[in-house]
Amino acid sequence: MKTLNSDCTKIFCLLLDKMNGKQHLKIENEPFMPLTIENIGVAYGGEAALYSLCHYYVQLGDLMADPEVCFVVVDHRGGQTEAYEDVQVTPYSFKQSNMGIDEESLTFNENGVIIRCDDMMQHDHAEFAEQWLTNIWQQGFLRG
Repeated sequence: MKTLNSDCTKIFCLLLDKMNGKQHLKIENEPFMPLTIENIGVAYGGEAALYSLCHYYVQLGDLMADPEVCFVVVDHRGGQTEAYEDVQVTPYSFKQSNMGIDEESLTFNENGVIIRCDDMMQHDHAEFAEQWLTNIWQQGFLRG
């Protein structure tokens, strides 16, 4: 499985830190669509957390993901918030509502353990996530 590179892991960690222990966070940054990060569950018996990162908009009363990427995050930083090398971030799904795309490259069992990986798709999810997180940084979502 492909994890995020070190620069994008840092960006993702900065988003997590900005959540400040909350379940979700919506970041407004005009003129861009708001960015939402949400803790959506656990994996590996609580050793990993699942997060959704998404831009949403409403179309005909429906919430549309533009896009949404979900991640498995193993965070062993403890109290050292800048120990980014102790964090592993692995994208596992991609959704683009207006195009009808809804892909999951990892399958979890009822205990939150990965039982299947589509390596090519998961690699594509990681490549997309790295480009998107770079854009999120460059667009200023983490300022202030």
